[in-house]
Amino acid sequence: MLITCICALSHWLDAQTPEPGNQTPEPGKPTPKPGEQKEFISVQRLVPRLYDGPSWTREDKAASDRHFIQFDKAAKSGQLILAGRTKEPGEKTLGIAIFKASDEAAARAFVKSDPLVSGGLMTAELHPFALALENANPPPANMQTFIYVLKLVPRLHDDNKWTNEDKTALDRHFTQLKEAAKSGELILAGRTKEPGNKTFGIAIFRASDDAAAEKFMKSDPAVVAKLMTAELHPFSIHMQRKGP
Repeated sequence: MLITCICALSHWLDAQTPEPGNQTPEPGKPTPKPGEQKEFISVQRLVPRLYDGPSWTREDKAASDRHFIQFDKAAKSGQLILAGRTKEPGEKTLGIAIFKASDEAAARAFVKSDPLVSGGLMTAELHPFALALENANPPPANMQTFIYVLKLVPRLHDDNKWTNEDKTALDRHFTQLKEAAKSGELILAGRTKEPGNKTFGIAIFRASDDAAAEKFMKSDPAVVAKLMTAELHPFSIHMQRKGP
């Protein structure tokens, strides 16, 4: 019954490297205006006590039910963009919730109001987020869902170290993900809006099996060019808004 939630692309989804200290908008996305809703991601992890399924009490399960109800309302209102979790044992499970809020204070209030967080069943880490691509169409019955988490290699934490070849590979990376979104293979991609050494990105996608998922991840031009490391996880989407 646990609904834990996941999501995050980086600096690397930009067609060009941003100047230090400047926010670069995602390709094709206008710069947010004052007062507009911003995007955030909450990365959630179970507390050690709950790694073992039999350790869940009736109160814990009731908090999980309230969590689901609250997220369902947020998805229906359009505030929640996507929520899900990796399909791995308790200590490895990672959840994400990608959502909209007016500012960081409102985002923190949203996270803290989650019954699983307020009840001390999960920890939550908040990051400003930039959603780059989204496809909300339902998956074919024979497809599984996966997520890979991307991190820049240390060399590229310094904006000045990006070469023309790096930027070209980045362009290919974004083009390939756009094509995957058009075909329905890619569900969502985005990044946290933080400095290079802290930022991470995510790509949530569909594949027929583990081997196909690994092939999809390893074919990412940014991974092939060794601009980013990538970590693959089987993933379960619990909620997604009906359309961008």
